[in-house]
Amino acid sequence: MHRILIVEDENIVGLGIQKRLRRMGYEALEVLSTGQQAVEYVEREQPDLILMDIQIQGDIDGIETTRRIRERFDVPIVYLTAFSDETTLQRAKATEAFAYVLKPFKDRELYSSIEFALYRHQTGVELQKHHDELETRVEERTAELARVNEELKHEMKERQLAVEGRALLEEQLRQSQKMEALGQLAGGVAHDFNNMLTIITGYSELVINRMSDKDPIVSDMLAIKEAGDRAATLTSQLLTFGRRQALQYSTIDLNGTVESARDMLQRMIGEDIHFEIDLQPGPHYIKTDPGQLDQVLVNLVVNARDAMPRGGRLRIETAAIALDQPLTNRFLKLEPGEYIRLRVTDSGSGITDKVLNRIFEPFYTTKDKGKGTGLGLSMAYSLVEQSGGQIDVASRPDEGTRFDLYLPITNARPEEKLSETSPAPGPRSENGNEIILLVEDEDVVRDLARRVLSDYGYDVLEARQGEEALALSELHAGPIHLLLTDLVMPKMSGPELAQNLQALRPDMPVLYMSGYNDEKVLRYGMQEQQIHFLQKPFTPNALIAKIRQVINLR
Repeated sequence: MHRILIVEDENIVGLGIQKRLRRMGYEALEVLSTGQQAVEYVEREQPDLILMDIQIQGDIDGIETTRRIRERFDVPIVYLTAFSDETTLQRAKATEAFAYVLKPFKDRELYSSIEFALYRHQTGVELQKHHDELETRVEERTAELARVNEELKHEMKERQLAVEGRALLEEQLRQSQKMEALGQLAGGVAHDFNNMLTIITGYSELVINRMSDKDPIVSDMLAIKEAGDRAATLTSQLLTFGRRQALQYSTIDLNGTVESARDMLQRMIGEDIHFEIDLQPGPHYIKTDPGQLDQVLVNLVVNARDAMPRGGRLRIETAAIALDQPLTNRFLKLEPGEYIRLRVTDSGSGITDKVLNRIFEPFYTTKDKGKGTGLGLSMAYSLVEQSGGQIDVASRPDEGTRFDLYLPITNARPEEKLSETSPAPGPRSENGNEIILLVEDEDVVRDLARRVLSDYGYDVLEARQGEEALALSELHAGPIHLLLTDLVMPKMSGPELAQNLQALRPDMPVLYMSGYNDEKVLRYGMQEQQIHFLQKPFTPNALIAKIRQVINLR
């Protein structure tokens, strides 16, 4: 039962409000007539909510009393007043009260204002809690990453001193070991991050959807959601350079990719840099992740632009290369074969030999603080390697820099795109009335998913792990229209659970969700059959859209 304090200088009015609150099911506390009494009472009793009149007895009015209380205590306040002039409203807004109700008011108006204020306050408390937990995890993981990075630096120095005569081989081995160690760590970090980011972005979207555009804290909620989205992007970058993210491979024409990015790249580099593109006639087909390749191209161009603050020349070119013997140098060890070379050359400040030794190290950057994460070239290195190629770099101070990306040419051809007139599966309606079995071992993620599904009209059977889900299925006599399960869980994995359930419910579709995005993990316990997968973090809208898509495909 929520405890509500009343601050009202008219005792008869205050007692009337007290009776109305009790009829509504609240615990109505004291009726106080001065601001000083209210501040002292809140400090002593900590009520759940305050109903505050503006015109009260004493040296301070209700607005000043609210300001003093809000400065010291986290208690929601609702104004009950007969004043609606612009000056009073502006003063009241500055105190961040949760509602403003004009006298006289009806019980339903009072009840709605109180319930909405309590809901907003509780949501804010929960969001702050999740934000604090995420910050703690970020600090812990960052410290761990820094420790591992320092250990790897120390190892690199020892190896360089011990095996001078095998510098090229040792450099390649060191790079591979470093990427593997940090990749494993990044995978664990990303899984925890993605679960927490699901909560931050999910609840932020829920709160935003329930607020009007004029609500004073809409911008604050949008800032929280934007921060969550940016954190998700950074997590994706960590997974990419650590080779813990499943690439979305497809066959593309490299010339076409470069040509389609021409205008965007031109806008990025500005007018003081002479920009050239020279593409060897093709097409030249490669198999890679198009989105990641676009990002690599952007990173290389941005680095070139930053190296030419006073202008210069930037050139992008492609050339087919046929190797009949290995090509080996400081960075390369290419086997014989057919490659397409993507070359990016600038006339900028160049790179010293000392920096070249560390240029592909994650988190290493020579840019000023706040102007670079040190992940761009690490991502490029990982993408090219996962695509079967290698990357080379040559540079001298004051003479410019050249990056060469060697990507193997494939005999495959791009898949034909569906006709624009072909019907695409999609949700029949925004809401549903089906029954969904939800299985998730993370309580906060499960609570969010259940709440979203219930809000959209679905009946939810909720389980913490596989054994509990099997028991629920056995007790439920009716149909289950979808199994929504986490992929990796203790005791019984999502695929194992699906296999057990589909023996009894063969027509039940399955939608997997996970904070991992490792190709091996996504195939954990499964063959190469088509699966439905939802990557964490996801928003409520993304969850509902994916569920409707899977159900509609039945």
